[in-house]
Amino acid sequence: MSPHPVHIGDNLDILPALDGPFDLIYLDPPYNTGGRVVTGYTDRFEDWPGFMTPRLAELPRLLAETGIVIASIDDREIHHLRVLLDDVLGAENHVGTVVWDGSTINSSKLLSISHDYLVIYAKNHAKLKAAGTMWRQPRPDAEVMLDAAETAWRAAAGDRTVAQQRFRAWLAPRRPGLPRGLTEYDRIDATGTLYRVSDSGAPSVQASRSFRALTHPVTGQPCPVPKRGWRMSDASMDRMLAAGLIEFGPDHTTQPKLKRRLVDNATAVPRSVFRQEREGARHLAGIDGVGEFPFPKDHAVLARWFDTVTGPDARILDPFLGSGTSIEVAMTLNATDGGARTVTGIALDEAGIVQNVLVPRLRHCEQVYGEEVDLSREVVEAPTAAA
Repeated sequence: MSPHPVHIGDNLDILPALDGPFDLIYLDPPYNTGGRVVTGYTDRFEDWPGFMTPRLAELPRLLAETGIVIASIDDREIHHLRVLLDDVLGAENHVGTVVWDGSTINSSKLLSISHDYLVIYAKNHAKLKAAGTMWRQPRPDAEVMLDAAETAWRAAAGDRTVAQQRFRAWLAPRRPGLPRGLTEYDRIDATGTLYRVSDSGAPSVQASRSFRALTHPVTGQPCPVPKRGWRMSDASMDRMLAAGLIEFGPDHTTQPKLKRRLVDNATAVPRSVFRQEREGARHLAGIDGVGEFPFPKDHAVLARWFDTVTGPDARILDPFLGSGTSIEVAMTLNATDGGARTVTGIALDEAGIVQNVLVPRLRHCEQVYGEEVDLSREVVEAPTAAA
């Protein structure tokens, strides 16, 4: 696997020298809070748009044709960032703005701000849609149900009836708190798979429907055909029969049903609002030898979205590398799915961030995940901090 290259210096100087294409560019610019030094820059700018404009100008050249930009920001500068990205990438390429509720309690007297934003743009939104690109994220509630079904199956030692009884006993008190469509998955088949059944008849007259009678596997007699025919063609019917996705009744007098497996429906299109507790600071503090770093990126949130918008071989660029979270995220995802994601990072060495935070964290990640980080890139002198 290729190493993750890290450039030390000002991204204004380094970005023009980089070669793309990158599948994802992740931006975590200064939030302009007026607080402590963050990601190598003094977090206070009288002209924040002036600081960002020449840096964002490099994005179109560096993005792959199906590339994505994700930018983290809060209320202070989101309006400026949207205008700048509209100008650089085109308003038509704005995929959406995600609201992350991190449930942080603060001491504000008027309004406790608990959210940040992830602003998402495509290099070419129309091409993504034309290519049929579909983003999916795991459904936590579905994962819980699948785990419970697996536990019931193991406890029943392969007895389908007992496993189904155990699972339904687990599900009964939880039904009110789960979506109705999800609780319909309450059957376990002979392989231990959790599923539901649905009507196999065509909802209306359609050219692709089939009127073929299915033969009952026990009686050998033809089963009833829905009045409007089956909702699938003959070819689809054959594929579903071969995959065990048609459920027959006790005899040929019962109309067969379609089997819908939860494992095939355990993901969903990402929602534009999600809640996930902030874990970045606690996670970073748990790595031995890493110095203090205020407001590190949240590794769990980045993993969620990196995995959503890119494939396992993605090239990722992080021009505001900070404590190196994006590199650890790529390594974590690679270890999970066998991918070969690489992150090119740019870090400004101000206030000792590189030696005190970035290097110890990356060396730790190398040991844990067995991937190499290339810190031998040319060092560019840090500019004077912005006023």
